[in-house]
Amino acid sequence: MEYFFKAVSYILHPFFMTLLGLFVLFESPTIPNSYYLYDALYFFPQEAKTVLYIVLGILTLFAPGLSLLIMYWNKMVSSLDLKKREERIMPFILVTFYYILAYIYLRVQIPEYLQHPALMSFIFGIILVFVVSFIINLYIKLSLHAAAIFGVCGMLLAYNQTQIESNLAFLLYLLFVGGLVASSRIYLQAHTLKETLIGMVVGFGVLFISVKFHIYY
Repeated sequence: MEYFFKAVSYILHPFFMTLLGLFVLFESPTIPNSYYLYDALYFFPQEAKTVLYIVLGILTLFAPGLSLLIMYWNKMVSSLDLKKREERIMPFILVTFYYILAYIYLRVQIPEYLQHPALMSFIFGIILVFVVSFIINLYIKLSLHAAAIFGVCGMLLAYNQTQIESNLAFLLYLLFVGGLVASSRIYLQAHTLKETLIGMVVGFGVLFISVKFHIYY
């Protein structure tokens, strides 16, 4: 069981969750609750999807991952799991910076008609999750794994409410996977039940509210 839960923690690492969220938004067939086709991200031009996968993949996966490795090699953090609460401060700031760059890219580089509210508020909402998590981390080491996977769930639920036809079955699968991730963090003693629940609430709540009410600038 230990090897299984370790695999779950690595495969569903928070760094992968932004791309998972993009994949769900772009590839899940939906029909928008409007006459404008692009109100469903499924119908976005394939060229735009490819560019966003590449750019956001670099800024939210490869750059943070490489930075964390560099910090580990230079003994700025004692482990890649960031087990010590005090060691999370610099990675929090650095990763938030990368997400701010990703958001600026969306605002500046993609055409305005492709700046879908769900897409924009998803990325902006992740920045808010990091800010809230940073503040909470000053007092308790919440689970970022739980915040990440349940954040995608919150985003997907809010987005589906804007679509006439949506893939709610996938949301149920994702909630099941989220429960598996949360269980793995508790089983591996990486977090307590309290820390895991706080992560779940922060991720789901912040991203649901952000996407539901189109919170972005």
